[in-house]
This record gives sequence, structure tokens and C-alpha cells, in this order.
Amino acid sequence: MKSAFAGAAIFFLSPFAHAESIYCYFTEPFLKAQYISDTNKILLSSPEHGSAELDAKIEFQKQGVIRISAVGFNYYLDVNTLKEGSDGMSDIIYPFEGVVVSEKLYGGCETDTLKGQDPNAPANNTKK
Repeated sequence: MKSAFAGAAIFFLSPFAHAESIYCYFTEPFLKAQYISDTNKILLSSPEHGSAELDAKIEFQKQGVIRISAVGFNYYLDVNTLKEGSDGMSDIIYPFEGVVVSEKLYGGCETDTLKGQDPNAPANNTKK
């Protein structure tokens, strides 16, 4: 009976589910990584190397870490959902820490609904 109820709940509530994308920002070197959940792609861009959109693979690790990797590459991005992050240049505090593990590059990550906050900005103001 419990499984029938759970199945029905999933069936009826699934149209209301909202996909979130993840945006991560890094400096030195400047890099932006965007995981697009609707298409399961990762978009990497930097002023130095331009941009590329690649197929992504998502793995849920221990201790609140989401691992995003580009299919066919040895580089991956860990998004730690239990730590706040920083882009290294601005005062913005991001809700998550992002790490490009192979490069030991640390940054800040946000989603469509959980945005980075500037503690020096007027109250209720988010990053633009």
C-alpha cells in the first residue's frame, strides 16, 4: 500500500518538479562552469580558451558533494552543498563551494533559486 501511494505521488507531482542549473565561478584562472540540468550538459567558458558545451555525468558523492564531469575528460567539478564558496575576487558569498579537483581551483557556486549574496549590499539584495 505504501509503495502504491508513493508511486501515485511521484506520478502526479512530477509535472511540478523544477530542474535547477548550477553556476560556478572561479578566478586565477577565470573560469565559469555551468551545469544545465534540462539538457544534461556542462558549459565551460574562460576568456583565455573560449567556451565549450559537453555532455555531463552527475554523481552524488558522500558528505553533500555533487560531482559533475564532462563525458570523455578526466576533469571534474565537485560542488559541496555543505560549504559556502567564494569566487576569490568579489565579496559575494555563494551558497556552495565548487572545486575543480585536478587543478585545485576553488570557487563559488549558485543555482537558479539559491543565489550568491553580497554582505555589503543593501538588505534583500542578491548578486546581479
